[in-house]
Amino acid sequence: MSLEPIASTGMGGSTASPSTGGLSSLDMQAINIRVDAARSQDQAQQVTQAAAKASQGGPASEKQLAKLHAVAQDFESLFLGYMMKTMRQSVAKGGLWGDSQGEQIFSEMRDDELAKGLAKAGGIGLAKLLEEQLKQSLATQAREAAKAENS
Repeated sequence: MSLEPIASTGMGGSTASPSTGGLSSLDMQAINIRVDAARSQDQAQQVTQAAAKASQGGPASEKQLAKLHAVAQDFESLFLGYMMKTMRQSVAKGGLWGDSQGEQIFSEMRDDELAKGLAKAGGIGLAKLLEEQLKQSLATQAREAAKAENS
């Protein structure tokens, strides 16, 4: 997925600031969405590749299952991070220190790390469900491949 430059939208209320290299807040949000989409696409490709490798070699090896677990956990982490980012956008801005660019960056980094910790601790169970479903799919593919070889 390519991340081509985004032109300023020129919509009312979105002013560019020198600290962001002339990008408006809407441009920054669009860039963040594209980066998140690229990460999600990369994670989906890793899951597909792990599933394909496991199905080609018969039953999945321990290494492949560990990779599948790690990718499912990373996917859940991305999902939780995006969910927290969306929830944070729904809350009124401001507070004791205002709403600076530094505070926004810190909040995003904190949310990403919190999402990684939540996913590692079990999260909402998305990684476990994804992993179980993919294991079942791998087992089915392995059985079908074995039947095709025996026929």
